[in-house]
Amino acid sequence: MLRRPDRVPRPGRARRQERQPWSPARRLAVLRWVIVGVWVALLTARIIVVSLSPGADLTYFGVAEVASITLGFVVIGVAVVRAQSVRRRREDEALAMAIRRVDPTVWLVPAAPTAELRTSIESVRPGVSLGHRVTWAFGATEASLWELEDRRATRLLVIRWSRMVHVGLEDVQGDGRSWAIALHYVRPDDSAAVATFFVRSAPGSRRMLRRGPRLERLVADLARERIVA
Repeated sequence: MLRRPDRVPRPGRARRQERQPWSPARRLAVLRWVIVGVWVALLTARIIVVSLSPGADLTYFGVAEVASITLGFVVIGVAVVRAQSVRRRREDEALAMAIRRVDPTVWLVPAAPTAELRTSIESVRPGVSLGHRVTWAFGATEASLWELEDRRATRLLVIRWSRMVHVGLEDVQGDGRSWAIALHYVRPDDSAAVATFFVRSAPGSRRMLRRGPRLERLVADLARERIVA
């Protein structure tokens, strides 16, 4: 049976396959110039109408200009917020890749530090101030706190499962809405300590999980890890 020769893609198709997806910054720039182009077109049309017939009713032009300006600002605002979310997610993904290069078996939890955790880190590592986003890595023998600092993954705290006393939920702000996971453990000098942190809903997200099935399931998994270890 004769074998058909491999099909050679057409030049146009090959060029389409080589095209790379636009970055968020490029898409935002194109969107911005499209909106500016619409504004310029409306202004030019208004000038032409006024020059040709000075007594013409320009109410429709005014409504169209206000609507286009409002829509433009809304679209640009949404694009900026989306670009920031994408940037935060990429930073979280970069940190996750760096952590898994050290230990590919860990499971990662995106988190936000509480005031109590900031104080604990400052006492353990003076001069280190946590940012708004951190990541906990839970492995077979330990729990570790990581942060992305100038494109470098930094491990700030290590807690051995053998030194973990209790894992639970705490209402750290006393309002019944801001629930944090609390890791009660023993330091190497045999002093008691606690690390509390909020859990972000997803990498790159600023929304925190409130008490519910997802947060309680995470606490149960952590407690099971502690018991197994």
